[in-house]
Amino acid sequence: MATREDRGDSRRGGRFPAILELFPDQKVESFRWHRHDYPAPIACWNYHPEYELHLITHGAGRVMIGDHIGPFAARQLVLVGPDLPHAWFSPLGEGEVMAGRDVVLQFSQSWIDGLIGLCPELVGLSRLLAASRHGLEFSGEQALRCGDRLEELGEKTGGARLAGAIALLVNLTNCSWRRLATRRDLETPESTKGGQIACLVRQLLAMDPAEIRHETVAASLGMTASTFSRQFRALTGESFMCFLQKLRIGHACHLLTTTPLAVTDICRASGFGNLSNFNRTFLSLRGCTPRQFRQQAQQIAMAETRAVVAPSGGLVLS
Repeated sequence: MATREDRGDSRRGGRFPAILELFPDQKVESFRWHRHDYPAPIACWNYHPEYELHLITHGAGRVMIGDHIGPFAARQLVLVGPDLPHAWFSPLGEGEVMAGRDVVLQFSQSWIDGLIGLCPELVGLSRLLAASRHGLEFSGEQALRCGDRLEELGEKTGGARLAGAIALLVNLTNCSWRRLATRRDLETPESTKGGQIACLVRQLLAMDPAEIRHETVAASLGMTASTFSRQFRALTGESFMCFLQKLRIGHACHLLTTTPLAVTDICRASGFGNLSNFNRTFLSLRGCTPRQFRQQAQQIAMAETRAVVAPSGGLVLS
């Protein structure tokens, strides 16, 4: 059978330029856990400002992290630091899909720094995180158990998921590991227009999305709106308006779960001009309406409260 493999070798340095992968802050969780198939749009030569703990559940192929190129097999567990290009490529038959091949946990520098600052017991993570800026591959029985725990996070919600993630990171400090990359400066030059856009994206993630305007953002880089749109898509693989919609819907999710504001007010506060467009975009990105999302969040919160409060009103310790 003829096979194909995603290409990671072409042009300068034997590689395509890395794509900046964007994860607008959803503000409903401290980190992002997800599982995806291979191939998938997200499975490409990319980089992002978050740390990424990456598990291969099955299959084999070639991994590229910074200037490291090597084989990978099932149960490989790797921690990739911020802005370090990476990708896992598997040879596949025509039309073949590896369902759920990748399980990923991503978290920001600010979140983990705040956690370590609040909890001195976590100071051991600092050395691990510093080393991860060149990519770390874990090995041994402890690493296999950590991989299992990473998968199990997908079955947890709320406080249980948060506690599980923190315990997982602590257990990583007891694993054997090796550094993978020797260089990190591949295809992410901050002096280029692409680098300027990457820096701008980090600023946009911290802004009120209702205040972000396409023309204003383009002008801040000395570009026309059309030129900025082309370069943004070339850098990230998606349009600026698509990114902005994700940013606005993420802000809306935060308001739906943390405030009693009416949906119409949240629509305006998130930067949408009319309710029908807001509902349509929310449904497309979240798979439910804003009201359904709020109801589901309230049900989860009530279930978690019942789970930790004993009939006598005391706390259940488990």
